[in-house]
Amino acid sequence: MTHIPPDSPTEPKATLLLVDDRPENLRLLSRMLARKGYETRSVTTGKMALVVAETEPPDLILLDINMPETDGFEVCKRLKANAKTEGIPVIFISALDDVMDKVKAFSSGGVDYIAKPFQFAEVLARIENQLKLKRLQEQLAEQNAKLQQEIHDRSRAQAALREKEQYLRLILDNIPQQVFWKDTNLVFLGCNQNWADAAQLRSPDDVVGKTDYDMFADPAIAEQFREQDRRIIESDTPELHVVATKQKTGPDGKRVWLDINKLPIHNERGEVIGILGVLDDITQRKLAEEALKAEKQKSEHLLLNILPRAVVDRLKQLESAIADRFDDATVLFADIVGFTALSSRVSPVEIVNLLNQIFSIFDRLAEKHGLEKIKTIGDAYMVAGGLPVPRDDHAEAIANMALDMLDAIEAFQPYADTPIQIRIGINSGAVVAGVIGIRKFIYDLWGDTVNVASRMESTGIPGRVQVTGDTYRRLVDRFIFEERGLVSVKGKGEMTTYWLVGRR
Repeated sequence: MTHIPPDSPTEPKATLLLVDDRPENLRLLSRMLARKGYETRSVTTGKMALVVAETEPPDLILLDINMPETDGFEVCKRLKANAKTEGIPVIFISALDDVMDKVKAFSSGGVDYIAKPFQFAEVLARIENQLKLKRLQEQLAEQNAKLQQEIHDRSRAQAALREKEQYLRLILDNIPQQVFWKDTNLVFLGCNQNWADAAQLRSPDDVVGKTDYDMFADPAIAEQFREQDRRIIESDTPELHVVATKQKTGPDGKRVWLDINKLPIHNERGEVIGILGVLDDITQRKLAEEALKAEKQKSEHLLLNILPRAVVDRLKQLESAIADRFDDATVLFADIVGFTALSSRVSPVEIVNLLNQIFSIFDRLAEKHGLEKIKTIGDAYMVAGGLPVPRDDHAEAIANMALDMLDAIEAFQPYADTPIQIRIGINSGAVVAGVIGIRKFIYDLWGDTVNVASRMESTGIPGRVQVTGDTYRRLVDRFIFEERGLVSVKGKGEMTTYWLVGRR
């Protein structure tokens, strides 16, 4: 994991309550947030979260959904129903990524939803954004309350209003987001300097009294924004993290990504009196995410060239060691006959090219029959069926591939004076499969089944496929065999083996 240097603030940026029934998740998240200057408290149940939130209210809560006894949705509903905790923003972090789960999360009072596995940079950005929104809402609410109280004294109200507006302007002009606000008639009441610059206005005051129809040349776009704003006012529900793009005008003409958040503004009686819009330029974050996604795809493509997809998926879940037992699988070994003699009289480049052509043919056959190439060792080729994803017809698929390999080699004869032949051995039974090592991973097989399959190849004869009795019994109804008789097999003694001749 990338090292995250601490920000080393003189005091915590904010206090966060982390709720997850898995202690390892809490430790990891708490450690990373602490390095960024946050104070964290961690609990493992919904009931504990409700108690801590009421007795020591945090600035923000990161809440998992799947927990025993009380799930995250119920915890969030209870927090919003309690006057002491209703104002605490709740961000859900969950492995659940269904649309209905997100709907339930926002319906229960959550302000954001992050699906696992997450990128810490994304979690951090969303936490900071919600804390900024919370502070901004608190400041706006405080200023609004003071203005409402002072309105009774008209002689002092105007001066106080100007003073508060200047203070608010100072705050708004010093935050990186673009901010605007409208009344319930969807008329602009103001904006900060960043929003004015993005809208190409000379001053924030130029937006006062205008509507979306004045700001957008396309009436359809203006109506789209107004319809969204009406929905927010009527439902008294914020619309958060709506990602939109636009093309910047000017010489560079770069594409810009915006994270748009719109929230209803309330007076002291809880009535909706307008809309607050906060736009965050997330272009750099999106570009970084796209670059990371591209690099992940490259890495995954490389892994898929050496490991089965099912194994790659497990490695992506950070499994430290992968080992599985498969009670029923079939293993094939093939060896090029006379390859040592051939390699002594042709150049190394020709040898490599020859092996590449032969093994490429075998690779295409393995893909055709849905089998898993395990590895090549010198001039030997190993393939297996029934793993890492079990299948009932693994022995039949291996037998079909073996016959196709003989046909392919018979058709592939680059040297007129030196015919190329292969020996093939097959065995079926239980194997252990897994990934070992810390560098140059390889998915490999172990066990008596593998050893006997190798012996079937080494004791065979060129141009034929020798199989054990275990494989013969699985295939005798669908393939043609000839009994070879007893063969002395190292470590096993004498075994009755069969030649695979063809398909019935």
